[in-house]
Amino acid sequence: MSDPVRELYSQHRYPALSHPVTDPARLAVSARLAGLQRLPLPEASRIMEFGCASGHNLLPLAARYPKSGFTGLDYSDTAIRNARRVARESGLENILFEVADLEHWRPSHPCDYLIVHGVFSWVPDAVKSRILDLCGQVLSDSGVACISFNVLPGWSLKRDVAPLIKALAGNPAAQGLGGTIEAVAASLAEMAGSGTAHGANLQSVCREIARKGPEVLPFDDFAPVCDAVYFAQFAGWAAQRGLRYLGEASLPDNLPEGIDPAALGRLAPLAADPLLLQQTLDLLSGRTHRVSLFCRQEAPLEEGTTTAAVLQFAAGRGEVELPASPGEGAVVATFRRVLAEAGRDCMPIRDLMERTALKLGGGWEPTGHSRELAGWIFQAARLGGVELRSDALTVSEEPPEKPALGRLNRHFAENGLPVVDARHATCRFPAGHERLLCAMDGSRTRDELAAMAAAEYPELDFERWLQHLTDRGLVS
Repeated sequence: MSDPVRELYSQHRYPALSHPVTDPARLAVSARLAGLQRLPLPEASRIMEFGCASGHNLLPLAARYPKSGFTGLDYSDTAIRNARRVARESGLENILFEVADLEHWRPSHPCDYLIVHGVFSWVPDAVKSRILDLCGQVLSDSGVACISFNVLPGWSLKRDVAPLIKALAGNPAAQGLGGTIEAVAASLAEMAGSGTAHGANLQSVCREIARKGPEVLPFDDFAPVCDAVYFAQFAGWAAQRGLRYLGEASLPDNLPEGIDPAALGRLAPLAADPLLLQQTLDLLSGRTHRVSLFCRQEAPLEEGTTTAAVLQFAAGRGEVELPASPGEGAVVATFRRVLAEAGRDCMPIRDLMERTALKLGGGWEPTGHSRELAGWIFQAARLGGVELRSDALTVSEEPPEKPALGRLNRHFAENGLPVVDARHATCRFPAGHERLLCAMDGSRTRDELAAMAAAEYPELDFERWLQHLTDRGLVS
């Protein structure tokens, strides 16, 4: 790495973050629905991460999948020492961490899932090239690589805005804008308004910069290296290493926001040239970032989404409330009700279909209706209306009598770090609340914890707070 990048990682600690988009339970769905049916499921696989920092993304996955093997690589020896310590003190024996300069590292074993998040666009060109070389070398025959990178043309405004914000933040004459990068970005967002297309775009970019805050920005928009490429260019580099584009890591990202459905219909013939289609979608949507999946070019792919492929997953309610479509039949309407009754759980789709069949009684036709629901589930998942996972997820409706935070999360809390919820999302908590979180080890009742909260944190609405932890699957 170049000196500025080395200095950044030696002088500053990368923020403790998990990345839900890299969750293998989601990657398995996206890869298998793209045709990579032989990809091993996460619960019995080999998972590797380049640029793992202190392991905050990888450690919770190792805790969830004890029969899988995990390897984390990072340039920072301090970060790796911290990751090893957390693994040891949390009793995780299925994860290894290595200090590695990717430009010179040589793989010793293949992996089924390779995570390269927040690395590619932020390292010098020689390391970029080496990362793609390693992706081609380390993937198993049916493995998948999840790689994030900034994309053009959407990134171009960010590229131009960042140095200006930095200059304004450092200029005494611009103190009225706030004096910090975050404050200047917020001021520019306010001044830009949304009365024009450019103003709305600039406002969105500046608000995103302000929202990221001082912990993340030095490693992201204001990093020593922060590049962007055209998707077609990136896919071409990957192809030179024997890699094939599968799709986006998150199913809904295959249909980026802001594009009129009619336009998607007009672009349908471009499916014969998927790279050109994707580059066109980037132009129309203006998206600035991708998290894409790649496999080996020789990996066998199955064409089309079959009922059998969908039935192997678990499903739950998505983040988007989809209205009923014209002509939606009784089968889909009944399945929607069953899905709503599942609450925050993700249940095996076969179980959800069995419940649907029971509600329909004699009106259920196994083959035809299973095919109809599989098609609807796939389309709904692409629109964000259904969450698909490779494994089931159960989230309690009510807090347990003796709430217990997992051992790893108690360790995070004890060290003032964010905890990670059941869906692999980072969950921050106010400073000072770590003692209460650590007390949730399953030995104290809710009343005892409530009394502790009242004595030490009188401003905290304990019952509401505990319900929030329960809703996120953090306590059991």
